Amino acid sequence: LSTGTIVSMVLPPDDDGDDEEEGDDAVGRETFRVRSVVDCQNQILSPGYIDIQLNGCYGVDFSNAGDVHVDKALTVKDVMDASARLARTGVTSFCPTVVSSSKETYRTIIPLIRRARMWQRENRMRWQQRQRQGKQRQRQSQRQYEVGANILGMHLEGPFFAPSKRGAHDERHIRSPVHGIETVKEVYGLSSDGSEEFDDDDDDHDVPREVIEPPKPEWQDVEIITLAPELEGAFSAIASLTQKRRQQPQDDDEEGEGEGETHPSPLNHPIVVSMGHTSATYQDGLTALSHGATLLTHLYNAMNPFHHRDPGLVGLLSPHVELLLQKEQQPLQKQQPRPHPTQPHPTRPRPQHHRHESKPLRPFYSLIADGIHVHPTAVSLAHRAHPAGCVLVTDAMSAMGLGDGIHSLGNMSVNIEGARATLANTDVLAGSVATMERCVKNFKEFAGCDAGEALLCGTLHPARVLGRDVARTRRRKEVVVVEPPVGVLEVGAAADLILVNDELDVLGTWVGGRLAYKNDEMIAKLRA
Repeated sequence: LSTGTIVSMVLPPDDDGDDEEEGDDAVGRETFRVRSVVDCQNQILSPGYIDIQLNGCYGVDFSNAGDVHVDKALTVKDVMDASARLARTGVTSFCPTVVSSSKETYRTIIPLIRRARMWQRENRMRWQQRQRQGKQRQRQSQRQYEVGANILGMHLEGPFFAPSKRGAHDERHIRSPVHGIETVKEVYGLSSDGSEEFDDDDDDHDVPREVIEPPKPEWQDVEIITLAPELEGAFSAIASLTQKRRQQPQDDDEEGEGEGETHPSPLNHPIVVSMGHTSATYQDGLTALSHGATLLTHLYNAMNPFHHRDPGLVGLLSPHVELLLQKEQQPLQKQQPRPHPTQPHPTRPRPQHHRHESKPLRPFYSLIADGIHVHPTAVSLAHRAHPAGCVLVTDAMSAMGLGDGIHSLGNMSVNIEGARATLANTDVLAGSVATMERCVKNFKEFAGCDAGEALLCGTLHPARVLGRDVARTRRRKEVVVVEPPVGVLEVGAAADLILVNDELDVLGTWVGGRLAYKNDEMIAKLRA
C-alpha cells in the first residue's frame, strides 16, 4: 500500500519468514516489497466511505467566508483539520459542500478549498517520493495534515432553488438560473476550465500559507451542483453542465488530451447535476434526466412527497422510468476500467460489485440515514425500489462531533439537541450531526440488508456518481495525471481502506496506503 494504490490482492510467498521478502503481484507485472503485515483479525476490509455532501464538521463550516462570523472564517488549516478527523469515522474522501451563499462567499471559498486540496495532494506526492528514496518523514505536525480524508471537488448546494423548498437555506440568496449556464457562471464566479496550479516549493512548513489574493473559482473545483430543475433556465443549465459527461468517449486512451476539440462543449470538466430543494413534478424530473441530471439530493427532504397520481421526484426510482428514457436514448454501455500504471493491460473482467453493474438510467439518490430526516420505513422502501442507486450522505454541519448547543451554518444559527439540528427558534431541519459511520450502521438496520449492501451505499455507489469508480486522467500544467479509482477493492485502485467489524464499527482507516486512524480500544478487545 505504500505506493498509495493497491498493487496486489494476494501476499507474495514468504519462504524464509522475512517480512521484507520481495514477490510478484497477482498479475505478474510488477515487483513490490512487503513493508509490514496487518492482521485484520477476521474482520471486514472495505473501501473507505465517500461522503459527497458534507457542509462541515468538528467546528469547521465550509460555507463561512467570514462575512458574518469573522472569527470563524474558513482557513486552509481548518479544512486540513476536518480532513484528518473525518478519517476516524471511516471517511476517506469527501466533497466539501457550500450552502446557498452570496457571490462573494463563492469567490472566497471555492479557491480556498482548491488550495487545501492541492496542498494535500502535493504533500502526499512528496511523501511517496521519500518512500521510494527510503526516507521517513519525522515531523508529527506535518503528518497530521497528510493523513486525512481526500478532499474532492466541491458540492455547490444552491442557490438555484424553489423558494418554497429552500429549507434552512438563506432566502436572500435564492434565485433562478434565468439565462442558463451564463447565470451559473455569474453567480459562482466560475472562469473557464484551466490547469490546476500549486506554486509552493517550501518543503518544511507546518501549515500552508493562507491565500492573500485567491484566484478565481474554476469549473475543475466543482464536482456536484444541486438545483431545482423546474426553474426558468434550469434545463438549459443542466444540458450545458453535463454535456461533457454525456458525450464522454468510450476510448479511455483518448481522454485527457484534446478533449475540447473532440467534443465541443461549454465545459472541459464534467459536472454532476443533482435535483434538490425543488417543487418539480415527475415530468420535470424525467426532462431533467434526459438533459443529463443523474442524482437526487437527500431523497424525500425538500421535495414534493410521493402521491399515487403525482409521484414527483420520488417516482423516478421506479423501473418504469428506464422504459421511458430508453425510448429517447440508447442504454448506457458498461464502462470498462481505464488503464493504470500498475495495470497497463487489463485482461481480467471487473469484479462484480453489485447485481446491477451498469450505470442505471434511473437517477442515483442520496439518503440521510440519521434517523431524523427520513423514517426507517421510507429508507427501506427507497432501497427496495432502486438498490443500485442508493448513496448515503451525512449532510453534516459544523456541529458534528461538538455536542448540544448553538452552532453556525453559513450565516445562520443552528440549535443542536441530541441528533437533531434545527434553525434557531424554528423546527426547520438544518442538516445533520451524524457521522458516516453512524449513517451506514443505521442504514443496515433500517433497510434490513446485510453489511455488504450497506457498505456499497457508502463506497461504490458515491464513487460511481462522481465517475470515480474507474481511473481517470486529468491535466495539471503540462503533465497528465492518472487518478486511481476509489470505492473499489482491486489492483490499481486507491489504497483508501477501512476495517470494520460485523456491527460496522470502524476499527481502522487507511488513506493512500497510510494509517490514518486506529481504534486501539476495540482492536484490543478483538485480541483479548
